[in-house]
Amino acid sequence: MTAATTDLFADGWLSSPPQYRADLDRCEPASALSATGKRGHWRTMSFETDDVAGTMIAAGPETAAPAVSFPLRASGWHAVSVGIVPNFKCTDDTATVAVPVKLSSDDTYSLLTLNLSSLQTRLLPDWHGPAVAEMFWKIADLTDMSLDICQMVRRVAPGDAPGSFSGPAARVAYVKLVPLTDDEIETWQADQARTDTRRLFAHNDSHGPHYLFRLTTEEEVRREIEPYRDTDVSRIYWEAGGGDRTRFFSRVARAEVMEGQEDFGRRGDRMHAESWRDFQQQGVDPFDVALAHTHALGMEFHACYRVAGFKYPPPLDGASLGEVFFDRHPECRGEDRAGNRTPRMAYSYPAVREFVVSLLREIVERPVDGVCLLFNRRMPLVEYEPPVVEGFQQEYGLDPRELAADDPRWLAYRARTLTGFMREVRAAMNEAGEARGSRIDVGAVVAATEQENLQDGIDLRAWMDEGLIDTLIPYSSEPVYDSHHPSWTDPSQLAFFVDLVRGTDCVLAPNLMPRHQSPEDFRRRASTVYEAGAGHMFFWDAAGGCGRANHQPMWSGLKRLGHQDEIAAWQAAGEPDLPRTIKPLRKWDGWDFAYETPG
Repeated sequence: MTAATTDLFADGWLSSPPQYRADLDRCEPASALSATGKRGHWRTMSFETDDVAGTMIAAGPETAAPAVSFPLRASGWHAVSVGIVPNFKCTDDTATVAVPVKLSSDDTYSLLTLNLSSLQTRLLPDWHGPAVAEMFWKIADLTDMSLDICQMVRRVAPGDAPGSFSGPAARVAYVKLVPLTDDEIETWQADQARTDTRRLFAHNDSHGPHYLFRLTTEEEVRREIEPYRDTDVSRIYWEAGGGDRTRFFSRVARAEVMEGQEDFGRRGDRMHAESWRDFQQQGVDPFDVALAHTHALGMEFHACYRVAGFKYPPPLDGASLGEVFFDRHPECRGEDRAGNRTPRMAYSYPAVREFVVSLLREIVERPVDGVCLLFNRRMPLVEYEPPVVEGFQQEYGLDPRELAADDPRWLAYRARTLTGFMREVRAAMNEAGEARGSRIDVGAVVAATEQENLQDGIDLRAWMDEGLIDTLIPYSSEPVYDSHHPSWTDPSQLAFFVDLVRGTDCVLAPNLMPRHQSPEDFRRRASTVYEAGAGHMFFWDAAGGCGRANHQPMWSGLKRLGHQDEIAAWQAAGEPDLPRTIKPLRKWDGWDFAYETPG
């Protein structure tokens, strides 16, 4: 790609004029459409922007609109964008509009999600009315294709009568098609054939989709993977569980069906449990579905595990109730320097480590490409338990409880526990890898500085010296949560990690935060990572509908951050704003927004 053709996501590099399909009243079947608001029907509504006029289809949060098919009347390769109408002047959880779409030849929907506020405030600061946001979706051969559109719906509560549904609003104003010339098709296909750009790793906690959308079908699980098609993402990091809770159906631990629980601290927790109960009844494992679809798209699948996920505080404790490892093993709980038991399991005790390793062994019975241990939540795993305190006293003749918490001798000694645990993990994965005939990658998401890792009981130098991990992911938190964490705004912030992996086979993939940034800011962060000497990037919470992979401008920029040459060309051109489109909605179903309603 040249500097002039770097903005593929916004089809700004294409030479042909756009074609607008704004007659959504042609959707089929016609019986699914209504000119008035009607349950179980899409409402057809006239609209006008400065350059497009036609008929949109719309569904409210309780409409439960059925799937419809919109003939695209196109032939050959096109860039496809969809004009979505976000909710207007919403500030609560109803603000998000979500529209699943797919081509008639696809087996999986893509979820287009949009929240109006930040996008419109920045791009249309003087416009007081609603708008149409144009979301680039994909490049595809549209010969004989239709666009299938549906609404996400979910039962409001168990036992509700049929038809009692709620879901995000959905409004499609138009479809924009830009034909590709023969040269542009060749450029696109050559770009897709590149492997040097596949530098991005995307994480999905496999909780948010169930929590928000109450997934119940294999297609809905595949939908979480589908956004990564034709992107620079080469690995999916999918959470398999934490503590003794699993997000697959396990022999060793408990899947998150939360048996017997009827009342939940949050509505999403209920939907999460109901989702897993539904899959259990079907005999379908969402983990296996995600694994298969990831491999079908040519990406690696790495199973993540939250090492500290045994116990959560209310109201998040629903999955921690009942006969759980935490309750069965009170003797293995952590202990602070005052001798008080802490609400966590301590890896100082062999029983805890043995349980975790047994669970990891079960995970890799599946054809996963790696396991990744998440040390970025609810640390530490080792505190002042008697085995650690007594061992330190024998070696140093000192009581660590009387030393400063950051005494280097104590930090180094305490870190031996997790180094030993990682040896056990590495040995188990080597054994499993030898049995299957391929190495199993061991990754770790860790804290953002050497000192913070030592305070968490992690000695990364020892891990690297012994070759215990294959992928190292420094976690930079979102500033709103952890303002003290660096977010890789300066290459020096990564110097420790770059030096640590130099001369080894370990892959370094810093996590980029905050989650939501402009495409330009993502390019600047990526440039800093490359300048520091790291060759890959990790994206925590990059889930499809509820995270970063949502087809907004942010995602369209993020998914090409593996194109280091594009970023360099863009910076050489003076960092121009990347093109994106949001159109004032001048008229909507007879209302002229030139008239501003006072208040």
